[in-house]
Amino acid sequence: MGNVEPESTGKGLVPPGLNGEDQALYRALAAGTPPPLDADLSRLRAAGLVDENPYEPHSWLAMDPRAAIQRVLEAERSQLAASLRRLEAIPVLEGLSPTFEQNRRFDSMGSEFLPTKGQMNDRIGEVTGKAAVELLAAQPVRPADRDPVTHRMGTDRSLAALQRGASLRLLYRANAAAHPGTQAYVAALLEAGGEVRAIAGRFPRFIIIDQKSLFIDDHVTGHAESHSGWHVADRSSVMWARHAFDLLWGNAVPWAQALAAADEGVLSDQQLDILEQLNAGHSQEDAARRLRMSNRWVSEGLSSARRQLGLKSTFQLMTWYGRWLERNAAQD
Repeated sequence: MGNVEPESTGKGLVPPGLNGEDQALYRALAAGTPPPLDADLSRLRAAGLVDENPYEPHSWLAMDPRAAIQRVLEAERSQLAASLRRLEAIPVLEGLSPTFEQNRRFDSMGSEFLPTKGQMNDRIGEVTGKAAVELLAAQPVRPADRDPVTHRMGTDRSLAALQRGASLRLLYRANAAAHPGTQAYVAALLEAGGEVRAIAGRFPRFIIIDQKSLFIDDHVTGHAESHSGWHVADRSSVMWARHAFDLLWGNAVPWAQALAAADEGVLSDQQLDILEQLNAGHSQEDAARRLRMSNRWVSEGLSSARRQLGLKSTFQLMTWYGRWLERNAAQD
């Protein structure tokens, strides 16, 4: 071990290491051999292993190492006792933490970027697996269009949350009611006690769990993988999103009503997006720009919609869209 100097020159604790020269000096002194005049006895003296001979000036006596051992043990016991007293405060502090969590306005975590689809799904699954109060999901993508494995995991987690006593509210676009796969999925959730509604028009995808966690798509980085996103835990942001969900929910119709409307024929999400833009007063060129489509794509979308519905003009198509909106207007 290295040579470590003591903190004081009086009798104290044994230093972390006495070098070979120190040990040789002690053994010689204990055997009755006086140390050289220039010998450095400071470390031995600090450890309480030597002391001046009161009867012979400038001479030294070897002291019992067992006394030094006892001092070390007593000092360590004292330090351990102090450490234990400090550790006793931890359960008390932990008991106070929930009170702070319930009353603070902002969460220290803020947000967490999840750069891949896998990481996003894993984190959603981890948090959903602990949901005990409520699960809110605004899902503009039909289950039939989602990855089957991810969809199956989401279904299992939602049903498990319902079994734990959490409430579930799921929001879809109205045209999702026309797809058999979606109908079967929703039927299972409704049977388990969940609530499902449908709404006309576009809305963002987001999930809120227990009023503490918000999952949203990534709109920050321009190079992230598709379906990457953010896990937001800031309290104000989560509750704002919950308020937005309630507004969407209030403008949605019960799933049974969406099923009835689906029997009359529903266009694709893309076609409905185009009609929504035209209904808002935008031209076809503006709609293409706002939807990030080509003008040709918009024109073909309108043409195919007219063919699907047996209509001859865009005016007739917009009249149909107006009636479709009315059928899907909020009413319980």
